[in-house]
Amino acid sequence: MMKVVYRLAVLLIAVLFFVGCASKEVPPSQPMRAAEPAVAILLAPAESVTAGEAVQLRVIGFDANGKRTENVGDVAWMLAGLTGSLQNGLFIPDESAGAQAGTVSAQAEEMKATARLRVIPALPWEEDFEAIELEKIPSHWIGATGKFFVRESPTSSAGNKVLVKTPVQRGLNRSNVYIGLPTMKAYTIQIELMGTKTKRRLPDMGLIANRYTLDMQGRHQRLQIRSWASDLRMAKTIDFPWETGVWYTMKMQVEVGDDTAIIRGKVWRTGEPEPEDWTLTAEDPRPNREGSPGIYGYSPTEIYYDNLKVW
Repeated sequence: MMKVVYRLAVLLIAVLFFVGCASKEVPPSQPMRAAEPAVAILLAPAESVTAGEAVQLRVIGFDANGKRTENVGDVAWMLAGLTGSLQNGLFIPDESAGAQAGTVSAQAEEMKATARLRVIPALPWEEDFEAIELEKIPSHWIGATGKFFVRESPTSSAGNKVLVKTPVQRGLNRSNVYIGLPTMKAYTIQIELMGTKTKRRLPDMGLIANRYTLDMQGRHQRLQIRSWASDLRMAKTIDFPWETGVWYTMKMQVEVGDDTAIIRGKVWRTGEPEPEDWTLTAEDPRPNREGSPGIYGYSPTEIYYDNLKVW
């Protein structure tokens, strides 16, 4: 008897459900609403680096509710500090311009968005700073703004230009400057450098390759190879007396194998023959396999750099 009642109840519920669904009126279809107009735009990617390939930028619009919208309107494109062609957000660098950096801007009515772009050409590179405006730096470098300046050489009467790292007014005197792509490897970097002395203050100065630093240390009169100053896990250091007010040439390269990296550094007085042997060699069992070339400086007093080469 209970089974019969249960089955009748289930049947009644099913009938009522379908009757209710059938009695509901289906609302008429409504036309799709037009996309809300954009009140703000941005450019993507906001930061780009290229070895010379074309870069495509796109405009993203947002309405008054913060939602993305395609209703942006007509867009005007502009370049600043870059040489090349720009059409519909596609930037093609001018090969003859070499390394450069600047901005790409898009404007739609009163809305404007800007993205930064760096162009890093293939090796080899040479930089003697003669074409750089005084008190400026190469525009594509990272980490040099406000710390390094192109000025006239203090040791030349011909008005030659050099790069200077000065003591900072605020913050730290220690700086790493990166001049290439973070994916670079298997290159050699060389530079001429000169330290100065103010009272008892002496600088440290050097090069960067594959995230390793070759450092001429002033106060300690040493030469050091390291991967990280806060943890000298693989660092190698030797005594290396050097003089202030004298130009030296520094050369560095990193050879990465399957399980290790060999880091080599060489320093000699500028104008003298390059020594055949490396001044210092270190081995890293946990190698850094890539990294941008760069320069290093700790400047409680001025440091001068010139004739940078990477090949």
